[in-house]
Amino acid sequence: KSAVQIDDDFYGWLLAQASALRDRGCALSIDWEHLAEELEAMGRSEESSLQSFLERLLKHLLKYAYQSEKITGSWENSIEGSRLRIDILLKRSPSLKNKLGELFEDAYRLARGEAGAEMGMRRREWDARLPETCPWPLETVLDAGFWPSAANVANGHN
Repeated sequence: KSAVQIDDDFYGWLLAQASALRDRGCALSIDWEHLAEELEAMGRSEESSLQSFLERLLKHLLKYAYQSEKITGSWENSIEGSRLRIDILLKRSPSLKNKLGELFEDAYRLARGEAGAEMGMRRREWDARLPETCPWPLETVLDAGFWPSAANVANGHN
């Protein structure tokens, strides 16, 4: 029995199971190596989900900050929904928190381009107007009380 329980940390359980399968290979007709690879792929899928939610959250936060005259209920719903989905995913798989920093940086790079394009900017324009790195720390982005404004984009504060 694994020390990590599936109900407590799905992502951690997947990685522990893949490791256990490799360490306890058996002469049965099971393809242990491929089974372990599939379990790891499931773990990568969890990472991808987290990055996707971060990307959507960051895209709408950028649009909210840089096109405040066009804010819609849809953007607000996307921001709130993304934060909630991230929270649910991290509660289900707490070991994914170890990946947050890395995924956050990658998600921002993707969100920056998407936000610029959706705001009708050409590449040179969004490259010049939207910060190269996220203007807010991860903790701020995940804070349900944070809603960006033009003023806090420059200083990274709420």
